[in-house]
Amino acid sequence: MAEDMVPQSRAEEILIATINGTEYENLPQSRLEYLLLELKEAIEAGGGGGGGTTNYNLLTNLPQINGVTLKGDKSFDDLGMQPLTNEQMNALLTALS
Repeated sequence: MAEDMVPQSRAEEILIATINGTEYENLPQSRLEYLLLELKEAIEAGGGGGGGTTNYNLLTNLPQINGVTLKGDKSFDDLGMQPLTNEQMNALLTALS
């Protein structure tokens, strides 16, 4: 992992901080450093295609069933579906065995 690397430049310090998700406290001293810090900020905000989220409800393009977006608790009825009856379940189990 990048945390074991010793940076050989300020640009590498920024990249390693970005990879490790750690703070970089210095001000940029070049255009490259400025751009790398902008990239780090975009990634951490989720706009760079790598930051991401662990909160499902913050995702975009969520899947749907019968046109209903799968966000929050949804019942079969919410999704326009009906549970199987005991007879239907037994018939399905018989067909699968």
